[in-house]
Amino acid sequence: MNNRIHALPLHLANQIAAGEVVERPASVLKELVENSIDAGATQIDIQIEGAGRQLIKVSDNGGGIHPDDLPLALSRHATSKINSSEQLSHIGSLGFRGEALPSIASVSRLTLISKQADQDCGWQLVSEADKPEPAAHPDGTSVSVAELFFNLPARRRFLRSDKTELQHLLTTFNRLALSRFDVGFSGRFNDSQMIKLPALTDPALHAQRISKICGQAFTLNASYLDQQFENIRLHGWVGKRSAHRAQTDVQYFFINGRVIRDRIINHAVRQAYGETLPPGRQPAYVLYLTLPLDRVDVNVHPTKHEVRFRDARLIHGLITRAVAEALDHEAPSIQDELPLPTVSAQVKEQATSYHSHPPAKPIRMPEPTPLQRRQDDVLILHQRFALTLHEEPLLIDLQAAERHFRQLQLRLAVDRGELTSRPILVPMRLTLPSPALTLLDQHQPLLEQLAIIIDIDAKTAAVKRIPYLLSQVDLQQLIETVVNTLNKYGNERTALLTALCELIPLSPVTSQEQARQIISQLQQAPEAMARWQQKLDPATLTGLFSN
Repeated sequence: MNNRIHALPLHLANQIAAGEVVERPASVLKELVENSIDAGATQIDIQIEGAGRQLIKVSDNGGGIHPDDLPLALSRHATSKINSSEQLSHIGSLGFRGEALPSIASVSRLTLISKQADQDCGWQLVSEADKPEPAAHPDGTSVSVAELFFNLPARRRFLRSDKTELQHLLTTFNRLALSRFDVGFSGRFNDSQMIKLPALTDPALHAQRISKICGQAFTLNASYLDQQFENIRLHGWVGKRSAHRAQTDVQYFFINGRVIRDRIINHAVRQAYGETLPPGRQPAYVLYLTLPLDRVDVNVHPTKHEVRFRDARLIHGLITRAVAEALDHEAPSIQDELPLPTVSAQVKEQATSYHSHPPAKPIRMPEPTPLQRRQDDVLILHQRFALTLHEEPLLIDLQAAERHFRQLQLRLAVDRGELTSRPILVPMRLTLPSPALTLLDQHQPLLEQLAIIIDIDAKTAAVKRIPYLLSQVDLQQLIETVVNTLNKYGNERTALLTALCELIPLSPVTSQEQARQIISQLQQAPEAMARWQQKLDPATLTGLFSN
């Protein structure tokens, strides 16, 4: 044996690198689709044959590759996505290593065809060739990966059955489709399964893709959350405590649009469910975390499935708190969550210290109304309006109605001295001018009546507790509203309460159940029903469906 040190042949080095990047056909699909997304594609078409062993083809309508750059695209450590070491701490693209295409090409028969908009024709390069050749192709790029692991029989033998590999491909497809709603996806799997997901530019329609991928049972039994701390935002859907599953098949987490499987994330979500999750059962969720690029390091694993947070404890706490709050307010009955003057409060609320929550009590639903008996009578439009077709067509502004009832709930809780508050896990200190700090300090008793606890020092103010009904309000906006109102009206509680009510945001209506609950509550308040509903004549109704 020759023990002298020597350089590895290029093809062998690429095959070794492929062992890190290309675990199975699904790994190839992930890398190719991420390249398409980075190229600005708005439509990505996928073709799979032989469970990925025979062919994986990904075509997009992105920016394309310049013909002179095609050979570079198949060489190691060549990329268009970063240029300096400083950019490694601010990575905004999905790919950046310059290893995926050469690694895939080293263990398959790869064909790369691309055309840029200013080129007269497309150009094709196969992995064994030295120079590209002209080829007919629309604007964008197509990558065909045939005979995966043909030159590594041992790796090919390690692949599982076609059924298992196909399931991994479908899971990867679903993750990528959920990462970008504004991109259209189509997938043909072994000529036996065809999936089409149109691009969705309206956020109100995102639930359609969620339902198609995760199932209608998930969307009907999930709570929407949207919380923000400083420049960190977490939003998405979490399954109710009772909607646990036997598998982890509906667990999707995205950080800045990147599919992530991370132990910190999983632990944070499970901790939010606490002991209410039976042993061996799994929570269901689709969550999106966005934060500044320099607060997360994605350059920690070749497949980029794992990340490292600059403030791991902060992120863990924010996720646990946000999910727990969403679960605490899951699917309440109309009486429990949004009391009306004619409905007596059944549970007296009071400010309490932060603690882990016991299992949620069974939900007592009101008697079904005609609209509830006829589920197909309610059509949700843009996650805001309900079109009811029972007896006469009505258009109801569900978001405005629900906001009205939440404002009413806040007023009633204050009047009865039953306002519930919640702690701010990581108080945010705001630097304020001296007059504003003086105002806040002078009116501490009034603020405490409204469940607002603010810690004040010489230059800053930090919100420690706020009412639960203001959980979705930006804290800086809350402070500004309080200061401006106190400055204008002084110690008038009614004026401050009115200003706080105006901060309650509109919330999307994502399920038939939620819509019917709001409508049921409106039916108990005729004056509110008259305010938020509009009768439609046949011509208007026809126009709605024709458009």
